[in-house]
Amino acid sequence: MNEEKKCLRCGGTNLQPSDLQSTGKIYSRPKDAKLVTVLTTGVPVSALICLNCGHVELVVDAERVRSITKNP
Repeated sequence: MNEEKKCLRCGGTNLQPSDLQSTGKIYSRPKDAKLVTVLTTGVPVSALICLNCGHVELVVDAERVRSITKNP
């Protein structure tokens, strides 16, 4: 089932996928991640921007997080 995503703030469906950027990609590193994983990589953070109200929803790949944590 391909359900249309809705803005968590206003319920609008006019969402634009985007990436966050500073001096490089922003990554999330779970606190209980395996040591080798923490030293080498994290989980990329992407975003959805609501073009109706400006709300930004941050999203990570949950399967990737489970694969690098000690207690999936």
